[in-house]
Amino acid sequence: MIRHQLETFVCILLVLTVMLAWANPVWAQNTGAATPVNSSSATTKVIAVPVRIAPGDLLEISVFDVPELAQQVRVGADGTAQLALIGNTPLAGLTGQQAAETIARELHDRNFLVRPQVNVLIKESTSQGVSVVGEVQHPGIYQVTGPRTLLDVVSMAGGLTNVADTRITIKHRSATEDSVTITLKNDDAKTSLAMDVQVYPGDLVVVPRAGIVYVLGAVARPGGFVMQDSGKITLLQALAQAGSASTTAAANHAVLLRKAGDEYVTSQLHLARISRGQEQDVELHANDIVFIPNNRLKDALRNTESIASSIGAASIYAIVH
Repeated sequence: MIRHQLETFVCILLVLTVMLAWANPVWAQNTGAATPVNSSSATTKVIAVPVRIAPGDLLEISVFDVPELAQQVRVGADGTAQLALIGNTPLAGLTGQQAAETIARELHDRNFLVRPQVNVLIKESTSQGVSVVGEVQHPGIYQVTGPRTLLDVVSMAGGLTNVADTRITIKHRSATEDSVTITLKNDDAKTSLAMDVQVYPGDLVVVPRAGIVYVLGAVARPGGFVMQDSGKITLLQALAQAGSASTTAAANHAVLLRKAGDEYVTSQLHLARISRGQEQDVELHANDIVFIPNNRLKDALRNTESIASSIGAASIYAIVH
């Protein structure tokens, strides 16, 4: 009886052992550690801007597997930094990678380490500021100690003016042709936050003036109107900002003046048909002039009514008094 129970126990133990051996690879695959996830498709590719070391910058230096050599040093006015074991080392003008290679070479040549692996991080860059020019409240140079977002820099400059274009260009100091243009949206915070980018010490932020279209003549509020919607505005949008055409306007005789070289080219606008949707709305360009003349007959009738009203009021005033 005991022998039979022992044989049964051994059989069960063997079966469990085989099951565990078979299930173990499956379990390993489901842990996530055995199968790395490729996240490149879920992230946006960012092109790193190499920032060069300048006098006054604070550097954080570390050496792999040698914690004793970890240090933070400030680059002096002469462009050198006092490093442990090495002493004064010229680092100004180098990128972080170049500085790391220079320090590693010195540690190797002086027989301190066989294969040093050095990392240099520019923790603070106090020697250069971000220049903000154009249509901001307070153009100038703003000192930053590291990367800041575009929205932060614009805020430091007091924000955009009323005639600022939302298409802002950033000129990076690292290269003569390395620049990027970002479009902010006044009416869409999510889009502006999504388009926010890093600005580095030494960069130039240029905020241009937005295009302006002019609506003149028989409208409620004649004047110039800023093209703030990414530099686009239509005829009906401009008329809406101008308070629409007045009751004495000759809508069928409106004209569009568009500059071509040194001259203006005139084209007729059928405002009534465009307003009713019978003709396609016209997209205006910067410096376009929309002129809506008065209807002489309507204007004469309005003036006659005004005169008659004035005479009537004067007569009543005279009778009463």
